[in-house]
Amino acid sequence: MGLLSDPSISTQSKLVDGLARHVRKVCYALYVAGVAWFFCLALPEFNHGTYLSENALSPGLVYPEIRIDANRLAIQLLEELQRERKDHLSTTPHAWIAAKMNEFGLETHTHNYTLRYPFGGGKEYHGKNIYGILRAPRIASTEGIVFAAPYRAASSVHTDISASVPLLLAFADFARRKNYWAKDLIFLVTEQEQLGMQAWLEAYHDGDRDLDVSKAYLRPGNLPARAGSLQAALNIEVQDLEIDHVDVRIEGLNGKLPNLDMFNLVQRIMAREGIASGYKQAPRKKRRHSQSAFEQNLRQMLAMLASQSSGVPNGNHGLFHRYRIDALTIAANRRATHATLKGSPGSAAVPLLKAIEGIARSLNNLLERFHQSFFFYVIVNNDRYISIGDYMPALVALVACAFVKAYLTWSTLPATNAELETAAGLVRAPELEHELEPEQEQEMQLETDSDADKFELPYGSVLIYLTATLLIGFLCNVLPLQQYFLEIPMGAAPLTTSVLSFLSLIGFILPFVVVLPPGGLELLHVAFLLIYGCALIVIGLLNFALGFFAAVLTVPLVISLETKEENSRSTLRNSIRLVTLVMNPMMVIYVIVLAMTFYQFPELPLQKIMLRAATAAMDASAYGLIDSVIYGNWLYFVICTIFLPLWIISWTLALSKRRDYADYLDFDESPSTTPQPKVKTN
Repeated sequence: MGLLSDPSISTQSKLVDGLARHVRKVCYALYVAGVAWFFCLALPEFNHGTYLSENALSPGLVYPEIRIDANRLAIQLLEELQRERKDHLSTTPHAWIAAKMNEFGLETHTHNYTLRYPFGGGKEYHGKNIYGILRAPRIASTEGIVFAAPYRAASSVHTDISASVPLLLAFADFARRKNYWAKDLIFLVTEQEQLGMQAWLEAYHDGDRDLDVSKAYLRPGNLPARAGSLQAALNIEVQDLEIDHVDVRIEGLNGKLPNLDMFNLVQRIMAREGIASGYKQAPRKKRRHSQSAFEQNLRQMLAMLASQSSGVPNGNHGLFHRYRIDALTIAANRRATHATLKGSPGSAAVPLLKAIEGIARSLNNLLERFHQSFFFYVIVNNDRYISIGDYMPALVALVACAFVKAYLTWSTLPATNAELETAAGLVRAPELEHELEPEQEQEMQLETDSDADKFELPYGSVLIYLTATLLIGFLCNVLPLQQYFLEIPMGAAPLTTSVLSFLSLIGFILPFVVVLPPGGLELLHVAFLLIYGCALIVIGLLNFALGFFAAVLTVPLVISLETKEENSRSTLRNSIRLVTLVMNPMMVIYVIVLAMTFYQFPELPLQKIMLRAATAAMDASAYGLIDSVIYGNWLYFVICTIFLPLWIISWTLALSKRRDYADYLDFDESPSTTPQPKVKTN
């Protein structure tokens, strides 16, 4: 009888019980610790100076051999290209580019590809790339380096970078005259922005051999010639031969980065040539000198994470990373005044050509792929970085909140009917024991033994509910591309948004039509915390920026979700429900786009800003789906398959009224007997 009458005898330890009473405080302490750790990384004491780990990269740091004649050739080629652009306003002058490559002695080839637009009703678009191969004179074609330049037609809405092609061809003419190349050099000119580069890479590695042409959206075709295994790539985007600064772009597909040694190599060579360069390098007039070092470092860190979180590469180099090819883009911005140096018109191109030569000679000397330095890092400054071992503790501290709360919630769940009775505060008073007759004592003992059976948690019901939420996320990925929906006369953005809104509406009303059995909400809460924590850890390992921002945004809401209604006030519950509703992935996307629209167009009235933001958010959903099926960007997949089901579960937990443990017990009171607890069966 002591088991029922002495509440101090429990399977839960005093430590767990104490932590369970202060679970919010513990979780908020971990949350603050994670955010504070991230902010501390901007301090010089918590980050490191950059250095070259690979000694084989040193040849590029010697004296360059490019002279002024290469600069004259680049100017001449640029003048010729400008004349060609007048006759090709919306197309690429393929014939002129191929002719110049042949003239410079390159093995020139043409690559054709086809895009079947997912929302175009079967409409196809055709593109063409031109590339030339300079075979290594000292070794067989076992390895290669790519030097690429995207071409934009005169009618393009993007910034004119037509000077990239003449600069690339001028360097190709220089490289042809040297015999120290140990790797094949590929000079590639692509069109249609990243689409042309994606098609060329797929054709280079796979082609149409293992491709189902009837189902593929991008048909890369086959290349007439290949070089060796690609070791590295350099993408060149030059606005004008008179440059002000060079922006070194490193973000790739799904947040991947090139090896830190490659970034450090470019920085050192640019500094040697006297070119102002760096990660997110700003024009000279816009550089701020009034900020403290801590503020500058923090802005740089947040800017890099913001670029990585979308998973969209900020240059053609980003598509190489999925093939384990280290690549980056050097984006040379034009000088605002176009003031040339005295006695040397256009001589500003010479330092850039020398820098490209130094990078090429360093990459040519590599004996193996980049491997000695970091692939996971955050740039703090042009000469300082944070490694994965330093920034991951911030994410771990944030995610630990979910695991700690899951453990404490699970530990406080009753395992037996007797524990359920004790947790509900329905223990029999000690003074009643002395009032019972022997017959009643024996009857009570039998009933106690029968009530000591395990309290069965509804694992099956919770598993079915979780499967239903995952099914909704899965449908978000497949329904917009089904033939039935594609035949609807709607644009890509309205169609994708309509499907996502409809499935989100189903998730919204799901808690109103599905009622879990006793103990189901508590078990669902534990499952939600475990899935949430594991998902953020996996996302953070693949794309730290996305995982970190998602954790910072959602962990406070996860901490606020209660397991017992008696511990939360009505105002707090309503606030949690409102915040949970706003945390819908589509609402979050709209708020982010709204903030960006307000920042870029502050002069517009609020109504127009909200309308523009709504249109841009719809376009973002369509572009996310298109990037997913063509380039392999998994941001759309993560939002639909992970974040949307998690939101449905959190909405269920926030909306449903938690019943106390006493609500799971039914009492049959009579004047002649003591109240007897009985577990509800329905």
